[in-house]
Amino acid sequence: MAPSVNLSDLGRRIRAVRLSRRLTLEEVVSRADFTVSWLSKLENGQLSPSLEGLVKLATVLECGVDTLVAGLSMPPRYVAVKDGHGRIEPAAGGRRGGMSIEHRADEWRDRSMHPVILHLPTNGARGSHESFAGERFLLVLEGEIKLEYGDELLVLGRGDSIYLHGAIPHALSPAARGATAKVLSVVHDHEATNGQAGAKAATRPRARKTRAGS
Repeated sequence: MAPSVNLSDLGRRIRAVRLSRRLTLEEVVSRADFTVSWLSKLENGQLSPSLEGLVKLATVLECGVDTLVAGLSMPPRYVAVKDGHGRIEPAAGGRRGGMSIEHRADEWRDRSMHPVILHLPTNGARGSHESFAGERFLLVLEGEIKLEYGDELLVLGRGDSIYLHGAIPHALSPAARGATAKVLSVVHDHEATNGQAGAKAATRPRARKTRAGS
């Protein structure tokens, strides 16, 4: 579902602009291919205009379309993405075998959570370490992965998951060279909600390899 416009506020804004120009409904429709009924419903928030209609109306009212719609966009009630239809962000630099990212909530602007599906490279290359002010949930959908998290090295298999502090540097890679792996990653961005930073990085004496759930 795509973002929509608050029709009630749009109608009130159009009416206010019209009155500021000292134009009646009849005078406006006489200058464009509208009807009084159409314009009246629009001003009362009972009609969703086409872009072409808004452009014509803005021309008659001698204002820009931005004047009529700026700030009126509302987030969608939901964003549904069919399997295989998420926007794919190719591997950085177009490198063959690099990790690609399948975005799953592009249409929800200013979101505090960022769900993506990570398609890990088959060449076994480790992704770059990253850290951010927030939290992250990872669920292995296919294959097996290695997760470097601070001083730890964890191995996660299909169906395994982990919830972690994003502030601690971490990196993902397939557990074996030549194998494929797919991971659901959901990031909660603290800066998008309250500006708080994630937890401080923990320190441990040395790296250790563990099996998830052990």
